[in-house]
Amino acid sequence: MDGMNERIGIGLVGLGTVGGAFARLIEENGELLHRRYGVRVELVRVGVARLGRPRQVAAALLVQGYEKVLADPRVDVVVELMGGVKQPRELITAALRAGKHVITGNKALIAEHGEELLTLAHRHGVQFRFEASVCGGIPVIKVIRESLSANRIRSLTGIVNGTTNYILTRMTESHASFSDALAEAQERGFAEADPTMDVDGTDAVQKMAILCSLAFGGWCSYRDALWQGIEGVTAKEVEFAAMSGFVFKLVAMGRVIDGMISVAVFPALVAAGHPLAAVRDEFNAVMIDSDFQGPSVLIGRGAGDRPSASSVAADLADLLAGSAPAGPAPGRSELYPSEQLTFRYFFHFVTENRPGIWAQVTGLLAEHEINIESVHQKWEDPDQPSDLYVLVDPVAEHRARAALAAISAAPGIFPESHFYRILPDQQVGA
Repeated sequence: MDGMNERIGIGLVGLGTVGGAFARLIEENGELLHRRYGVRVELVRVGVARLGRPRQVAAALLVQGYEKVLADPRVDVVVELMGGVKQPRELITAALRAGKHVITGNKALIAEHGEELLTLAHRHGVQFRFEASVCGGIPVIKVIRESLSANRIRSLTGIVNGTTNYILTRMTESHASFSDALAEAQERGFAEADPTMDVDGTDAVQKMAILCSLAFGGWCSYRDALWQGIEGVTAKEVEFAAMSGFVFKLVAMGRVIDGMISVAVFPALVAAGHPLAAVRDEFNAVMIDSDFQGPSVLIGRGAGDRPSASSVAADLADLLAGSAPAGPAPGRSELYPSEQLTFRYFFHFVTENRPGIWAQVTGLLAEHEINIESVHQKWEDPDQPSDLYVLVDPVAEHRARAALAAISAAPGIFPESHFYRILPDQQVGA
């Protein structure tokens, strides 16, 4: 860091789980950073929401809010780990305008305001880093920005949310229901008390939009992406998938199609031999396919205090080393229309248990020019609705949706019917 050859002062805002772990890391490994980079790192101010509670750092460092952190002339780098969007945006904007470098792990903030904050940092000659915002301790942003900077990245495919991966692993391996698997994830600390943004796919699509912005060179709005959560996945669908050689995963995908960026997140059937199928519990993985490097896979714990603190410290280490990160080009990228995406599909129709249902369903699929791979029917009680599972050949998303709507409206078909996409066996983009 120019002009800071002997020491830098850190102003930390937010002393929750990750903030506390980062403070411990600086205390325990500060000397290691000094030996490696010749710069002493000192935690000089810590902003918290409320004073008066026992904290993990010296009371003399604590201040309420973030204003005194920004005002302290000893603070060279602001580390924002407070969560939310509105206040962190105000804090980071003020810090960048004051000429202070900023490190954050705030994924929602980057997904909403990353472009403006990077532009502001460039204007004021400081750095804005956010490695910890995606996949915790996996250095995927660093790999995209630095290790693959001379490559054209063709696709990103991954599991980027540990909560949903834990839930789907329990549903697969323990035959648990969604609600029971979620309760276990909460009990073990892998899910928040309010898990909505995890299970509805918001967390994953925000992360993939950030990665695609960095990989493909233009800012992507996650709001324009194809995105679906795992709330509707049932234990019997997981069981049928396993019988057919698949496992359920919440898959995040990004690629360039016809010069446009495609971003998608959805629960998918993944072939048992696919690299992502073996990624269990709270672990994350990202497969990156690029023109010269070829396919590569990064796997690790995607969340948690210590992995996330490690990523924050990695950004700090890069600041100490004087490296400047590359960022996406200014301006929003128009996303590829999701209705034009093509997948194989797994339809699950809930039907009356009577003759002619198969013919009705297969006939309507044929009318929509959808070719069937296999059909399987299962029922527990002949007097109860039947489950009809249909695997089909690749077809455009809009055609699959139209077929589902037509079949669901037909006599003897219940509205609980829906479909899932099937992840291609090969590396996407290869």
